This record gives sequence, C-alpha cells and structure tokens, in this order.
Amino acid sequence: MDDRRRDRITFLLAVISCLTVMNIYYNQPLLALIGRNFGVSVATASTVPSMTQLGFGLGILLFVPLGDTIDRRWLILGKLLIVSALLLLVGLAPSFSVLVVLSFFLGLFTVIPQVSIPFAAQLAPPDRRGRTIGIVMSGIFAGILISRAISGATGNWLGWRAIFFIASGVMILLVIVVARYLPHSGRSTNLNYVQVLRSLPGILHRAPLIQAACVTGALLFCVFSVFWSTLAFMLAGAPFHDGPWVAGVLGLVGITGSAAAPIVGRLADRKGPAFTLGVSIVIAGISALVLAWAGGSMVGLIASLILLDLGVQAGLVSNQTRIYSVLPPTFNSRVNTIFMSCYFLGGAVGSVLGGAVWDRFPGHVALGILSAGLMAAAFLLHIGLQRRIGRIELAAGLARPVTPAIPAADVEIQPEAAG
Repeated sequence: MDDRRRDRITFLLAVISCLTVMNIYYNQPLLALIGRNFGVSVATASTVPSMTQLGFGLGILLFVPLGDTIDRRWLILGKLLIVSALLLLVGLAPSFSVLVVLSFFLGLFTVIPQVSIPFAAQLAPPDRRGRTIGIVMSGIFAGILISRAISGATGNWLGWRAIFFIASGVMILLVIVVARYLPHSGRSTNLNYVQVLRSLPGILHRAPLIQAACVTGALLFCVFSVFWSTLAFMLAGAPFHDGPWVAGVLGLVGITGSAAAPIVGRLADRKGPAFTLGVSIVIAGISALVLAWAGGSMVGLIASLILLDLGVQAGLVSNQTRIYSVLPPTFNSRVNTIFMSCYFLGGAVGSVLGGAVWDRFPGHVALGILSAGLMAAAFLLHIGLQRRIGRIELAAGLARPVTPAIPAADVEIQPEAAG
C-alpha cells in the first residue's frame, strides 16, 4: 500500500474513532440535569458514566479480540448499527435504573475506536507506528472533548435527551461512509475466537511491558475520570453557579492537548515511549496540584484541565506505542484488548472515586489531593516497573522486552487489504 492511501485510511479511522467515542462521554456534562430529572444524588448520578465505562471495558475484552479473527470492516459496521439503536433507547429511557442499564450496553458495544487503533497499527510501518497511532488517538481525544461541548450546549437548550437522538442519526450516516470508503482488513490469525480469548492471560503474564502499560494507563485514566465526572458539580456550585453548557465549553479547551498527540507519537518514535510516559505522568500530577491550589477560580480550573488532557493523552499514545512493539501484528487486537480493558476499568473506578469524594468533601481541594496521590503512585510504579523490565531483559540477555511465546497455530495471515 502506498503512503498516500495509507494516510487517507488513517485519517478515516481517526474520524470514525472521533465520532464513535463521543457516545461514551455525552452523559458527563449532563449529570446535574439527569440527577434533577430523576431525583437522584450526585453519587447516584455518577453511576451513569461509571457503568458506561465499565461496559466499554468489558466490550473491549469481549469484542475487540474479534479483530484478529474476522474482518475489522464488518466488525465496525455491525457495531455502528447496534450503537445507533442503543443511543435512541437511551434518549427514551423512562427511569434512572433503565438509563443505567442502557448506558452499560452503550459502552459495551461502543468499542469501535479500539478496533480502529490496531487496524491503523497494522497498516503502519514500524518507523511510523507512533505517528500513526498518534493521529488516530488525536481523533479519539478530540471526540472525547468535543462531545462534552456539544452535549453541554444541547442539554442546556434542548434537555439532556436530545443529544442521544442526534447521535443516533450520526451513527447511521457513519455506516454509509464506512461501507463506501473503509477497506477490508482480513483475518490476521488462524486461531478461533475461544482460542484468542484463552490466549489473553498468557500474553499478560509473560509480557512485563504490557503489565506496566496497564498499571500506568489505568491510573492516568482514573485521574481523568475523577476530574470529568465531577466537573459539572463543581461548576453548578459556588463560586461558579454555571450550567452544563460551561462544562461542555471547557471541553473544547482540552483540544489543545489533542493536537499534541501526533507530536508525542513522533517523540516516542525518537526518544522512546518510556521517556514520554514518565513526562506525561508528571504533567498530569502538576495538573492535580493546580486543581487543589487554584481550582476555585476559572483560570485555575482551565489551567488544570489543559495540563490534565495533555498528560493523559500523551501517556496513552506512549503506552500504545510501547505495547504494539512487543508482539507481531498478529497480536494487535489482543494486546489492545488487554491494555484498554485495564484502562477503562481505571476510568470506571475514577468516576466512582470522584463521586464518593465529592459527596463527603465537596470542592476542588479534595479532588486535587486525590488526583495528586494517584499520580504520585503512578510515577513511582512507572520507575519501579521500568527497573523490573530492565532486570528481566538483562537476565534473559535480550535487547528488547521479553515477550510471550507465540502459539504454533497463531501464524500471521496477510490481510486482504494490506496491499
């Protein structure tokens, strides 16, 4: 495949990822409205994004490995149709309990971005993998941030249900675009679905670098969710007294961090993703300190937001560049499954932690202290795990990360559209 066609497909995968990941985050700026609509507390309303992220993590575990066994194009199309129906049902939810259940299933099937990432990594040559992943990741993070702006504004003017009806229509349009322009990927392994799932624990157990990525990634996204699951409540109270549309507008501020994703990818290609990951954790830690110290003002809140989005996005690109270097492309979907399942489990925990801390200690100070502690733990674990990985490699006499043995049946198949 020539570079121009590869770049076009990468851009399309970034757009697909952007539009689909938005479905998971529409609910966060709307929590105050949802809580008032159904008469539930802050902690109870926070279960909506928690269940969405929990469903997304489980969906990654159950569905993303299919990308190694079937054509990813058909996988994306099927998920788009299901997600369109679920968005419509979420908008029609008659009670809070029904909304929570539907939110879980919405997250479960909205795993399309995590099918797109290994698709892009498969197409990219090794020396451009970080840049390619960075482009797709910039689409994902742009979607996360734009979704909040659109959702907040729509909720303020039309009510919290309207955005889900609109999103359902967008998914149908995306089905048409994908069917017309996205190429086939073909199968990449001879293993069946059950064998692929059974191989996941062995991959995680024997690959220390993937273990390290799972731990640091989960902690980074935990802090990200602590901030975003409580932002609407911070803005609704003193001294701001603002509506959900302000939470959405603040989401646009974080796009400055999304623009850095391809840059981080190129830097990871040159200096190594372990270096950029360490810097990312430090940036997210500084964001937490700014939140604790100055989060009571809009300037402090915006500064904390920019630093947090930059740190979390850079950390995700760094970790994903690392994990795709461990094993051949045959394993891309499974490696992504392991990492992103842990990542979104961290996000679900962060939403719960944020709501619980806010209920007991409302205000930016407690949230900043919690986030700073999580990032301090992430940095210490990053340093410790890097040393452990280095010792294992040295003992094995290797110049690259120790990898699990490749099953005999798991041989690479040339993708149908790779050329």
